[in-house]
Amino acid sequence: MDRRPAENPILPDSINNAHEHPLKDFFILVLGVAAIMALLTWLLAASATWLAPRIPYSWESGWVDAQQSDDAIEVELQQLMSKLLPESALPVQVHYLADEAAPNAFATLGGHIFVTQGLLEAVQSENGLAMVLAHEYAHVQLRHPMTLLLEQLSFGVIFGLLGANDVGSWVGQHSSMLTLLSFNRDMERAADGYALQRLQAVYGHSRGAEEFFRHVLEEDESHWQQFMQTHPLTSERLAHIESQPGNGELTPLSKTLQLN
Repeated sequence: MDRRPAENPILPDSINNAHEHPLKDFFILVLGVAAIMALLTWLLAASATWLAPRIPYSWESGWVDAQQSDDAIEVELQQLMSKLLPESALPVQVHYLADEAAPNAFATLGGHIFVTQGLLEAVQSENGLAMVLAHEYAHVQLRHPMTLLLEQLSFGVIFGLLGANDVGSWVGQHSSMLTLLSFNRDMERAADGYALQRLQAVYGHSRGAEEFFRHVLEEDESHWQQFMQTHPLTSERLAHIESQPGNGELTPLSKTLQLN
């Protein structure tokens, strides 16, 4: 005998037997979380570009301790850097990596710029070396290392929210070890533009600015490397540099800096 009140509805037999796949809700949840995390990552990274120039440079300078030596090459590099920069320039220190054969230069937090032995062997004039030094200083002036630091810390926060504590910790501990390869294409283009302006101001032309980039191009810039690089293509940068006014005499490297 059915004792239910007459006004109670009769539930359908299929109420607990949905025709939808049981994993549908799970995938919707995963996609929703992924979308939220992607948006949060973008917001944090975008805020780094806004915040970096507003952090006092004196704070950044105190975070990294790298002492200059009395090495003759390092002293010459610092003197050339001083020649290139305006009076209002941020203070920077140039360091020489005598045991590094790869032609490279990079800027890190605190205004520390490193130049390798391979780079000095790759340029033929002071102008070519000046282009690279001015380019690396531009990263400091534009606060690119600080921007990257804040971006990496942002990713550390995201990893922490996702529970990847080990990954987040690693990012936080190594975020100060920023090198040239970390800078994106827009940063590299901005640094190239600043460097060309400084060469025009100091030498009256930009001739010789292409020396390092031509050396890199001759070292075989493969298609795959071009596709994966965050930098503008070397060929693209070379074309831009060579399109600038370039009539003028090249200044030879000092004897101390001539390694060839």
